[in-house]
Amino acid sequence: MIDRHFKPEDRARIEAAVRAAEQRSRGEIVPVIVEKCDGYPEARFRGAFITLAVATLAVLVTHVPVTLAELALIQLGAALIGGVVALWDPVERFLAGRAERELAARDRALRAFHEHALHRTRDGTGVLVFAALFEHQAVVIGDHGIDEKMGPEQWQRAVGALVDGMRRKDPASGFCSAIEIIGGTLAQHFPRGPDDAGNELDDALRSSKS
Repeated sequence: MIDRHFKPEDRARIEAAVRAAEQRSRGEIVPVIVEKCDGYPEARFRGAFITLAVATLAVLVTHVPVTLAELALIQLGAALIGGVVALWDPVERFLAGRAERELAARDRALRAFHEHALHRTRDGTGVLVFAALFEHQAVVIGDHGIDEKMGPEQWQRAVGALVDGMRRKDPASGFCSAIEIIGGTLAQHFPRGPDDAGNELDDALRSSKS
């Protein structure tokens, strides 16, 4: 999946950005990408219901002479069309709804935080930089050692930078900008000292199954 969206040079840029950020702080930054966080079956149901309702209303308004059996077939056909159209990404995103996409991305990011061992760093300084391509959502999660001092509001600029990159069809630049912002903030609160442990987690961009 990573190969479809990120060229080798893009992956190298992201890895270099992580390495540069970690050289300035005790943070352990892991960038993670997923294609899609949820199947959103409700989007298909909503698409089918909307087209069914529109078809029914059109028959009633135009007074087309149809039998109940014919009306049922029209409704069935409309519902099938609506369900298929709802598979198109822009339509599916709209029908799923922003709140549900945000919740799905947040839940998937929490899973990724544990899947990639960000909760196991020595000083509790793991930071997940997570992007969901279908949802156009980004999530940044810091472990207890970082989050208790910084709070979620400190991550917002990084989230905005990553989302902006995805909207511009340039997620690699979004990741690099977000990582640079996080690295600068971490360097202020958690500067790296000469006796601090080396790199605990790999710096490369990772993917997670949906």
